[in-house]
Amino acid sequence: MLKTKLIVGLWNPWKEYLKTRHNIGFNIIDWIVDYSEWTKFMFNKKFNSDISIFRDWKYVIIFAKPQTYMNLSWEAVSKILSYYKIDFKNLLVIHDELDLQEWRIKLKRNWWNNWHNWLKSIDLKIWTNKYWKLKCGIWRPDEKWQVVDYVLWKLPNDVLQKFESQKDYIFGLVRQFLVAN
Repeated sequence: MLKTKLIVGLWNPWKEYLKTRHNIGFNIIDWIVDYSEWTKFMFNKKFNSDISIFRDWKYVIIFAKPQTYMNLSWEAVSKILSYYKIDFKNLLVIHDELDLQEWRIKLKRNWWNNWHNWLKSIDLKIWTNKYWKLKCGIWRPDEKWQVVDYVLWKLPNDVLQKFESQKDYIFGLVRQFLVAN
């Protein structure tokens, strides 16, 4: 039986949010699908998400970009998990991380989330943190009150290029997730 994995890129799917710090998960999931020349994303009404599915002899990998505001996307993700009967240990969420230096990348599992509302909502809804997170550093502004505006500012081109220069490293971390469990 093929092992099914779900990789979700967190984002706000409207033009004004493209290339913002909050949407780095979107950029990375697109790079993975484009780089690998897997099937392109298509909208799936049942999941309210853009979906790309790849199958080989060992895996079914579902890539998802929920088409809701980031903090409301848990419903789409839970529908995908339920429909395909995917265990949480086979979920990877790619997201921005304030507490990580800009353009740094970390792969974590079983990690509680201190600030990211979407991840906190997952943890509280399913009462577990036993899924994978690919944390993409965007750094924290000097003042706490600046956080909301800061994450919605455009990602500077030099920082986006630094993320792009790490594509091989990022793909290596995704492969690490794929072979786990």
